[in-house]
Parts: sequence; C-alpha cells; structure tokens
Amino acid sequence: MKRWIAAAAALVAVCGCNPQPAHAPAASASPAAAQTGAPALNITGRGTRNNPVRIAAQNGNRKVYQLVTNAYTSHSAQNVTQAQFAHPTVTFFAKDGTKLTATAPSAGVRSGKQVVLTGGVHATTSSGLTLTCDTLTYDQTTEMLDGEGHVRITGDQGGAQQLLTGSHFKSDVKLTNMVIN
Repeated sequence: MKRWIAAAAALVAVCGCNPQPAHAPAASASPAAAQTGAPALNITGRGTRNNPVRIAAQNGNRKVYQLVTNAYTSHSAQNVTQAQFAHPTVTFFAKDGTKLTATAPSAGVRSGKQVVLTGGVHATTSSGLTLTCDTLTYDQTTEMLDGEGHVRITGDQGGAQQLLTGSHFKSDVKLTNMVIN
C-alpha cells in the first residue's frame, strides 16, 4: 500500500496535477465569450468561378433553397449565427417543383431560418414571372416571401403582359398567392 501511495504522489508531481482551486477566467474579448466561455467565431471564405460556395437548406428531405456565392463572412456568438454573402444567386424551391431564382448585391442568413437579399433584387420563376424589389426576405419556417421597396412583378397572364407594382408584397415562392400594397 505504501508503494502505491508513493507511486501516486510521484505521478502527481510528474504530471503537474495541481489540486488548487481554479482561478477566475480572464476577461474575454466579447460579451458572448464571457457568458458562454467560448470566443466569438468569425469565418471568411471564398469560392471560385468554377467552384463557388454552395449552401442548401432542407425541410425534411426536400430542398427549400440553395445559395451560390463566391465570397462570404460568418459571425457566430452565443448560439446565434449570421452570415453575409456577396453577389449571391439564391434558388428557392416550391413544393410542386416551381423555382424562383433571385440575384442581389448581398444576402444574409439569420439564425439559419431566414434569407434576406438586399441592394436591389432581381428574380425569375420557372414559369416566367419576373420580380424586382429592394429587399426580399424568405422565411424557411413558413416558406413565404416578403418584398419591400419598389416592388414590380411582371408576367404573361391569359396571353397579355401583366404588371403589378407596390411598396410591399407577401407571396409564396411561385408568386401565385400574393398580396401587394
């Protein structure tokens, strides 16, 4: 028994184990780090023309959107992540397979559930409707779009070109169930 105690004491001395109480953590660079004990995480990335960055979101087994960009930055702190994308192309997928493909100077993803395109949005559905607006928000939970500022939707209906304008709209991805004001 005495040999075991001596061996344990030697192991403690060699390993540098120190049973002293832990010291208070040092001041952190961000409030999130102080609350969670982890520092904020900032990530910057770049793709290329032949190999862009691709991000896809799904509801169950169905893809609801895909974002393609050449540059992004991401900031994560305290279980909240926000990402910014430069000159993205975002394709939204309706349940029936209809697509809405949108481009804008920038986009952001908030908490993984909302995609916000800003700076002048241009979009086209696979059925031929076109949409322009200043800001477009897609909510993955409801699969609905909200558009703000200089809203303009054009398309062919009954053989005639139709134009809808307003300052705000709410619609599904197909741009068929829509409210414009």
